[in-house]
Amino acid sequence: MAFPLGFRGVLSLLLLAGLLGGGTAAAQDVGSSKPKPRPTAAPVKGKAPVKGKVAQKKAPPPPPKDTRHGSFRAELIYGTNSSFFGRTQTTRFPYAAGEATYTSKYGVWGSVVTYNLFDTPSFLDETDLSVGWDGDLSKTVDASLSYSHFFFAENSPLVKSSVNNSLDTYVGWDWGYLYSRLNAAYLFGESNDFFLVLDNSRYFEINEVFTPKGYVSIEPRVSVMAGTQHFVETSIEQQILRGNNGNGNNGKGKGKGPGQGPGQPTTITTVIETPVTRFRVLNYELRVPVTYSLGMVSVQAAWRYSVPVNLLPDDVSHARSYFTTSLALYL
Repeated sequence: MAFPLGFRGVLSLLLLAGLLGGGTAAAQDVGSSKPKPRPTAAPVKGKAPVKGKVAQKKAPPPPPKDTRHGSFRAELIYGTNSSFFGRTQTTRFPYAAGEATYTSKYGVWGSVVTYNLFDTPSFLDETDLSVGWDGDLSKTVDASLSYSHFFFAENSPLVKSSVNNSLDTYVGWDWGYLYSRLNAAYLFGESNDFFLVLDNSRYFEINEVFTPKGYVSIEPRVSVMAGTQHFVETSIEQQILRGNNGNGNNGKGKGKGPGQGPGQPTTITTVIETPVTRFRVLNYELRVPVTYSLGMVSVQAAWRYSVPVNLLPDDVSHARSYFTTSLALYL
């Protein structure tokens, strides 16, 4: 499969790799619904094929506290398009992303993620700073709590650029046949929204691939998302002001929205009497990641299909496929 990287894309990948010291990546789409599992150590082979939580790359039981230590993960990712809580813009924006995460021995972690969209004039289009905690509540239940702040380039065409902050939490239950996780997210800043996402996944593993220690893991996941849509309404208004006609038509922040031609007054289209405050189902999604792991390195390719529903009148989101590939290094 040929990727349209071009000179800027290659330069982006090289610079991000340099910033992260050559390490790299588990798949993540720009603005994919948080929270994202944060592995605390290098990926290890699952003990049983029914373990749904292995996608979180959980480490073996930790040693006594006096010998435990923190861990570091570096990632480099390529994606074919961006999305945020099931919503996206008209134009596809392939991207490169780099992430560095440090996790302490107590499960407290901090991360920085940078994104470069290949078809925009900005080199860094988005930077996310996050802190949080992940831990096991029992042998079958785990949980997470995190906070993220987002920075965007001027005139960003992304739907997500209408959001400044996010509080996220989840509770996951490995009940043998499936791993089920209920995610909750609260967005606040220029717009406030609340979401619930229910994930159900099943883990499969193929051992001794290429080498005795190499293995392939596959974990299909089905998700349903519900929430409010103030961020979409805010984004539509922002994109018109920024000249991104069609909610990101040219991706360069230089287009002319309605009423913004020479000699014409600026016109802002406002969604009126739409049920943005109503809590409704917003998106259905199927994701199939395939990961090859060997020692402290893992390579992943993931495909997902997203079907947004209950769109606002001016929302241009529609059913789409997304593909990501990534490389991760665990230290």
